[in-house]
Amino acid sequence: MTSELGQLADVQVARSRLDEQELDLIDRARHGGATWAQIAQALGLGSRQAAEQRRQRLVAARRSRQQQLDVRYSTQISAVRAAVAELGRWIAADRRWDARFRRAALVRGTVDAALDATPGSLYALALHLVTDLGEAGDQLPAPARAATATIEDALSMPR
Repeated sequence: MTSELGQLADVQVARSRLDEQELDLIDRARHGGATWAQIAQALGLGSRQAAEQRRQRLVAARRSRQQQLDVRYSTQISAVRAAVAELGRWIAADRRWDARFRRAALVRGTVDAALDATPGSLYALALHLVTDLGEAGDQLPAPARAATATIEDALSMPR
């Protein structure tokens, strides 16, 4: 029974690697100009919506794995990632975000990168977010200013 349990654990590791590879290939195909319908066909899915949903599930699984890894580090890393995720949710809900200030699109990209980053990179990216958002000043809506303050607080937590 012990060898079967070990093999089951190996399957989980392999599944995670395949999920990462699939997500990477989907993103590379999209950046290369592939349509969601083409991606759906390549994956054997019935519709473009199914392919988009598949990508969303893969992203959610990646973030879940990352959160589990964060627990091995200081509570500061978990707090920083949670604060960046909250900012990301607010940005995603703001239809006018990219027009709010000069670096708004850059901030959106930095948030996306930070959510998938290793702890060291996450910390550095969060510092960039605070700097870029700080330069926006009064152009930021109150929820974005609050999210920025939460990120600053998380960055200043004792390690």
